[in-house]
Amino acid sequence: MAGRIRDDAIRGIRERASLVEVVSDAVALRRRGRSFVGLCPFHAEKTPSFTVSEERGFFHCFGCGEHGDVFSFVMRVESLPFPDAVRRVAARFGIPVPEDEGGLRPRGEPLVTVNAAAAAFFQAELAGPAGARARAYLAERGVGEGAVRRFGLGYAPASGEALGRHLRAKGFPVEDCLTAGLLLRRDRPGAGSGLLDRFRDRLMFPISDAGGRIVAFGGRVLPGRPTAGDPPPKYLNSPESPLFRKGHTLYGLSQARDAIRQTGRAIVVEGYLDLIALAEAGVAETVAPLGTALTVEQLRTLRRFTERVIACFDGDAAGRRAAARSFPVFVEAGLWGQGAFLPAGEDPDSYVRAHGAAALERCLAGAVPLVDAYVTELAGPDAAAVGRRAEAAREVARILKKVRNPFEHDVLARLAAARLGVREEVLRSEGAVEPPAPVPAASGARGPEALLVELMAADPSVAARVRDAGVIAEFQHPEWRATAEAIAAAAGAAEPAALVQSLPRALRDRVAARLLGDDPAERENREQEFADCVAAIRRRRESDAQRRLREEIRAAEARGDEMAARTARQQWQEFTDKTRT
Repeated sequence: MAGRIRDDAIRGIRERASLVEVVSDAVALRRRGRSFVGLCPFHAEKTPSFTVSEERGFFHCFGCGEHGDVFSFVMRVESLPFPDAVRRVAARFGIPVPEDEGGLRPRGEPLVTVNAAAAAFFQAELAGPAGARARAYLAERGVGEGAVRRFGLGYAPASGEALGRHLRAKGFPVEDCLTAGLLLRRDRPGAGSGLLDRFRDRLMFPISDAGGRIVAFGGRVLPGRPTAGDPPPKYLNSPESPLFRKGHTLYGLSQARDAIRQTGRAIVVEGYLDLIALAEAGVAETVAPLGTALTVEQLRTLRRFTERVIACFDGDAAGRRAAARSFPVFVEAGLWGQGAFLPAGEDPDSYVRAHGAAALERCLAGAVPLVDAYVTELAGPDAAAVGRRAEAAREVARILKKVRNPFEHDVLARLAAARLGVREEVLRSEGAVEPPAPVPAASGARGPEALLVELMAADPSVAARVRDAGVIAEFQHPEWRATAEAIAAAAGAAEPAALVQSLPRALRDRVAARLLGDDPAERENREQEFADCVAAIRRRRESDAQRRLREEIRAAEARGDEMAARTARQQWQEFTDKTRT
């Protein structure tokens, strides 16, 4: 059982891991100076505001404020707890993980291992005597040996106990097999081992995350399977687990990731075999949802790699309705989306096998914006009816509120207004984008105390000088004083991600900009900023002291205490003489 990861091991892994490589698995980055930028994977945006510094091992989004190091990025993107994220990063770079004895076993790691063992078992079964029917079916569907290997296809035996016996013989705990969804407990007490393979007599499709870890399986019933009672579902997926969320996962993404980046587009098809057929035809940038309509989360995952997403639909009325229904989902994910419509009755698998890759490319080249299908479907055959037009206009206005890009907002408003026969102004006023609520600035933001804290956070040498000069004791704002004391105490040892997290909200973006910046003029200007801040704080101290003495003089004179007034005037004179020298 894995124990607690030692702190020195965590520091070593953080230092040796490449943050840019890890982030590039999920975000298309381009270099900007000494940093890298890309579209934020944590919120919808059109202009890249997500910035990564390899030098500092730190990322920050200037749009949503998300920030952190290599571990927090993996935790957020892959929904892992901290220990699993550390192990995941270490495994990526071949770094050993020394651990203390005892502690809790990581939640996701054992499931990855048992899924990998199950995939190897299914692959061996497909190649053996039991897999003859499955191999014949694949040959009939035109799936070659190369695709079988590339996608790790396999076969689940019909017996219902073969996988369970194999995994237990390999030493895998039953609870891990149950949690991964590979085994079920039998309904009938005393039946065999009490366990049953979830997948029986099915062609198996391993489902991987973007990094290539097998997180689940999909199984297809083979034709000609004898059944008693109700027929089984044609497709069966693993249940959700700590590793697997169906609505967040795309089949084939790990295989398609590089091709998506190279071509600048992602093709979305409906099923496993559609995807494999397109990949075999050279369209490797293809992914598929898992038996349901595309979700916002799946599209947001795709948006990390490209903004051009083409979804394939049947060309009949049902296909065009499906395209129209998908448009609001694309908009919510921050994408415009295109639809490629196949001839009625064709799916991508049958179309590419019948007409070839060139015909498929022509179809994809003719893809139209999904907004066309959306507005056409809204208008409908009775678009002239006043009630229908009003209802459609309200729906367009609802979607317009979610379109943040001004150009796309304008295109949708113009197109919808023309199709529905209403004035653009009506749609624009109803669908005006609501501005984000302003973030309240902390009291005193950008005053000398706030600016000095900003400089301390960005430059450890400034933090040491502020500490040694004793300036922090003269801070008046409690939040800035506490933050400055914490930064000074860290003496430059704090990791950038932890440092930014500790700052007041009003300072985080500005400090991150300094940490990620590479402008020599900005760095040279820090010395002058430091001197100006210290001088301003000391001038304020002197001004406050003079004000207090003036108040003491007035109070003493008002109550007729000449001795106290004389003492205060003498202190005033001494203070004035001192400040002039």
